[in-house]
Amino acid sequence: MRVLFMGTPAYAVPALEAVAAEHEIVGVVTRVDKPNRRGNKIVFSPVKEYALAHDIPIFQPESMRDPQLFADLAALHADIGVVVAFGMMIPDEIINLPPQKIINIHGSLLPRYRGAAPMQYSVLNGDEEAGVSIMYITKDLDAGDVILSKSLAVGGDETFGELHDRLAALGAKALVEALERVSSGDVCATPQDHAKATFAPSITKEECVIDWSMPARMIHNRIRGLSPAPCANTRLPDGKRLLVYRSERVFGEHAGEPGQVVDVLKRKGPVVMTGDGALCILSAKPEGKKEMPGFELVNGHYLSVGARLESLKRE
Repeated sequence: MRVLFMGTPAYAVPALEAVAAEHEIVGVVTRVDKPNRRGNKIVFSPVKEYALAHDIPIFQPESMRDPQLFADLAALHADIGVVVAFGMMIPDEIINLPPQKIINIHGSLLPRYRGAAPMQYSVLNGDEEAGVSIMYITKDLDAGDVILSKSLAVGGDETFGELHDRLAALGAKALVEALERVSSGDVCATPQDHAKATFAPSITKEECVIDWSMPARMIHNRIRGLSPAPCANTRLPDGKRLLVYRSERVFGEHAGEPGQVVDVLKRKGPVVMTGDGALCILSAKPEGKKEMPGFELVNGHYLSVGARLESLKRE
């Protein structure tokens, strides 16, 4: 089939590669180029980089309602559109442009976790199962009929970043299977039960701040659900910010106030008291320094037994 692909970040590239291996990519729509955080150097999206390397026509609209964009996409005569982490709302006139409409990879088992951050919420909530859904795009957010879903088990210490990479690969396989069904006319899409819908909005800065009065289980899930980015954070005793990338729950009896270092595990890191149980910091990054193993927080005199981490709001 002739496929119009819409996507932007690295998460979309495995799907683009998988589709390109089986179908003709007639065009790619991706976000406009933006400067990076250092030096304001303009960087291309990973999807644009792929398209450039494979001589695929590229479209980078400021608005999806641009009449010229509609004319350009119509001229491609695509059979179907595919959306993977595109980042822009798609108007009805473009949804209805391809004869087979537009389908999307969503990083959850719909109708659970509609919204921008489904994978993060799977980890934040301590889910033991996550997955992807291939669905038809509609004007309502992530509410279209589902062609198929695929699931996998989530490890108790798995981070958002690790789950992200596994779901990117799973989504690519599911997308190819869905396109095969569309191509053969063997599609039986299932309407979602909207009454069971839950939502996963974008992560806020406030949600990245560790509240040490929460139970250890919840803090552990927050740390891994926000790792490697935007990253859970706290304050060192000197007031500087500490980004926490990995942790593990520590069982046994510990006495101390929430946020207080109550022990040090050899070759692991400082043990911090929470509102219910304790947590060992395995990997973190002090402000102005590189990421380091948890035990280097102790060796580098950032933390010691009795020191206290603070749950201050982000600036």
